[in-house]
Amino acid sequence: MRALAILPLLLCACLQADQASDRAAIQKIIARFNDPRERASVVTRDADIATLDREEGPSVSPLFFEVKDVSSVTPDVAFVDAVASQYGSVILKRSRHACFVLRRDHGEWRIAVMR
Repeated sequence: MRALAILPLLLCACLQADQASDRAAIQKIIARFNDPRERASVVTRDADIATLDREEGPSVSPLFFEVKDVSSVTPDVAFVDAVASQYGSVILKRSRHACFVLRRDHGEWRIAVMR
């Protein structure tokens, strides 16, 4: 009878471990997305990505995305709340809100939408 009382706690612990590993994997994907050479490898084939070219200039750094929160929508879909920052000699630092939707594709997280 005691084993039945402990079973829900064990199940919660297992789910928590999966969420922690998914969060770490998602943070690595966003970090790889920050590198323009790696972007193509972390997005889905049908990804809907906002254009990033208009934000760049000769005296402005590329956008740098930092994860603030990860929410699991389903076991294979996650929503990422992030901040996009840019640095420059005139603007110093410019930040704005960014959102990502990631989808697990063949066991690996990939970015499906970025706004």
